[in-house]
Amino acid sequence: MIRYIRFVIRYRVWVLAAVALVTVAAGALMSRAVFASSIGKMFLGESPAYQQYLERNRQFGDNDVLVVVIAETDPLAPAGQERLRRASAAVGKLHGIVNVRTLLDAQRIDGSGDELRVDRYADLIAARPERKDKLFAQLRDDPLHQGMFVSPAGDHHALVLEFDTEADLPAEEIPPIIDQVLAALQTAGYERAQLHIAGFPAAVAEMIEETHFNVSRLFPLVCLALLIAAWLMFRRLWPVALTMIVAMIGVIWTMGFATLIDRHISILVSSSPAMILIVSFSDVVHLCSAYLLELGRGQKKDEAILASAEDVGRACLLTSLTTFLGFAALSFVPAPAFRQLGIILGFGVGIALLLAVTLTPIFFSLIRQPKPWRKGATGQVQDLLDRFLIGSERLTQRRPWTIIALFAVLTVVSLYGVWQVRIDTDFIKRLSPNNPVRRDTEYIKRHFHGLTTLDIWLSTDTNEGLFDPQLFRNVTEFQRQAEALDDVDHAYSLVDLTQVMHREMLAGETGNNPLPATRQALAQYLLLFEMGGGKDLDRLIDANRSLMRVSLQLPNDGVVASYETGRKVQALAERTLGNGVRVESSSLMYLMGQWLDEIVAGQKRGLLFAFLTIAAVMIVGLRSWSIGFWSMVPNVIPLIVLLGFMGLFMHRVDSDLMAICMIAIGIGVDDTIHFLMRLRIEQQRQETIGAAVRETFYFSGRGIVMTSVILVLGFLPFALSEYLSLFMLGTLLPATLIVALAADLYLTPALVHIRAIRYR
Repeated sequence: MIRYIRFVIRYRVWVLAAVALVTVAAGALMSRAVFASSIGKMFLGESPAYQQYLERNRQFGDNDVLVVVIAETDPLAPAGQERLRRASAAVGKLHGIVNVRTLLDAQRIDGSGDELRVDRYADLIAARPERKDKLFAQLRDDPLHQGMFVSPAGDHHALVLEFDTEADLPAEEIPPIIDQVLAALQTAGYERAQLHIAGFPAAVAEMIEETHFNVSRLFPLVCLALLIAAWLMFRRLWPVALTMIVAMIGVIWTMGFATLIDRHISILVSSSPAMILIVSFSDVVHLCSAYLLELGRGQKKDEAILASAEDVGRACLLTSLTTFLGFAALSFVPAPAFRQLGIILGFGVGIALLLAVTLTPIFFSLIRQPKPWRKGATGQVQDLLDRFLIGSERLTQRRPWTIIALFAVLTVVSLYGVWQVRIDTDFIKRLSPNNPVRRDTEYIKRHFHGLTTLDIWLSTDTNEGLFDPQLFRNVTEFQRQAEALDDVDHAYSLVDLTQVMHREMLAGETGNNPLPATRQALAQYLLLFEMGGGKDLDRLIDANRSLMRVSLQLPNDGVVASYETGRKVQALAERTLGNGVRVESSSLMYLMGQWLDEIVAGQKRGLLFAFLTIAAVMIVGLRSWSIGFWSMVPNVIPLIVLLGFMGLFMHRVDSDLMAICMIAIGIGVDDTIHFLMRLRIEQQRQETIGAAVRETFYFSGRGIVMTSVILVLGFLPFALSEYLSLFMLGTLLPATLIVALAADLYLTPALVHIRAIRYR
């Protein structure tokens, strides 16, 4: 480390020129970046099940749709029909929209003798306006449309919009499309207060809008919070300017690297700048603190630069390595977005360290020797910090077993909470309760069936293999049992359409046979339906009659709930339908719920990897097996407390919270390293353990408190976010870091005093 510092100071002009060139190049790369997130690809990537899901969407139409519900009491009046027709035509022309289904498309089936006629309710009402009320009442009660295009009360109707799956639209393009949809509806004559939007695309669009808005708004607040924290700690301008300059260069290099990997910046990667900024600040603050303390001991400027770099630089090297390992643990999550985030954050941590140990000594060498730290307002801040550190050190020396007992009780209570943790992901509930999309979703649920769709696919190996009357009867029974479940609102398939046709053809006299009794009759009904003008049959069954869709509407929007319901109804279908028919559950929510188990398993593997590798780094860096082991105790407890809190006070824990654990262990271990590295140095200089701990508090304790304050204040602005994942960065992560600070200032020295941690 000393050789490197001497090298960069000696060739500082060339080093600064190289840094400037790389910064310009990274800035040029950043200019090519675009925000583009495909939620499916972020989490499911090239999964075969996801590819099959996309293929079936192209074949049958997408069920993960955008729903626009319009509050209107008489939508099929002449003026209402014309307004809806204009709106549908305008929306259908928008980029990215491939299909628009409205109340105007609702079909009425009428049979007599050997004829089957399919008309649209809207056309019948237009032709016979005096029958409008009767026809509209029939439409509300029609089992093919009940609770879908029109609410049971008849005072709301829905537009169902499908996006172009072939185009694979980035999620960032969805918000402007939704704005254009709402604008087209208002141009057609609807008031904005009448319109309510929901569905997975709406949730994703709002999530991205919130994230982009919050990142763009909160990043300046993070910068401001860090500047204020640095000013309060040092009460002079040069440390504030130095930390911000070094940190911003680190951010530019990191985002340039991210763009080099993939110019499409996802929603997760967009959180990287603030995190790298905060990590960079802590490295520079440790170096500035050590430099001023060495000057305070009477060392000359050049000697102080080298001494601070030697003592703190080595610790910073270890802390950067452990932070890198914490971030790299994200790569164990089997989702492309998390792997990319882990790589980028790991790179950013390394760059932050390199720039800190390169630019900070150069800066020290260029400026005049600072005045002693203890003069002026700075002295008041440091005196206050001295009193806190002295009191903490005395408490750990006098009451080590009491401190250990308190942390033990906290750990036991938290472990009970850990067992209560239940993980799920609900994109709607990631939005704040006051968010318009969340309010609209809850509003629509009160008037329509559940908005989350689960598809049950039935297939056979032979053409027309599904044309089996017994199979149709079994599907009817399956749908009846599925709708009896609390997890299912409504089930719909080709069987419902066939029942209506059968009833109409027999003038309602079906007796005990609600379905046709022969294959030929089934095939004839479908032929008559198409010849009579029926539409959308291809949404229910394929041309070979070997693949059929049964659509279930679910009341719960959570991905785990969708997956669990999918497994339950699939098992129910397999029992009910018997052999000869393959049953498969699918939907984007189902696949993400299925994949969430893998994601959580990957997060657990990542946490284990982070724990083991960080422990190995501690053993090597501290040159002791026992100290390396005991040093992990103060770093595991904050994670246990975090998980325990979530288990005790949260009904369902969002899956993103697990990523916070990996970030927390990577950052939180830094203070332990600084404390124990300094303790090793002081034990060689001091005669007693007590004196060594006292000096460690004076030198490293100061930096630990300062960097912890900076980390907490740096993440705190995210608490202003109305998006759950960012809100957690501003609340739960700072709380975890505070617990980690308490463990480092009290539990670690308590373990030293009882000789659990002891250098030879």
